[in-house]
Amino acid sequence: VSCPLLLQLNEIITNPTEGQFWQADHIKPVYSGGGQCSLENLQTLCTVCHRERTAQQAKERSQLKRRSLATKYGCDITKFFVKM
Repeated sequence: VSCPLLLQLNEIITNPTEGQFWQADHIKPVYSGGGQCSLENLQTLCTVCHRERTAQQAKERSQLKRRSLATKYGCDITKFFVKM
């Protein structure tokens, strides 16, 4: 069984093509309010690192969405108390 990262790197080395090496990316992710891509929020990552970072961010977004749904449908017990 081969490591996917090593397979990707081997492909880059043995069969290089345009767009395969570097990717521009936001430092502060768009889903966290980093939608503006000024030079202060721009970074360059190798394609493999960009792919890994994007996958990690997708996981984080999914977790945030689950938490937000949980709090949306959660119960606030303070509604049951009478204020005097």
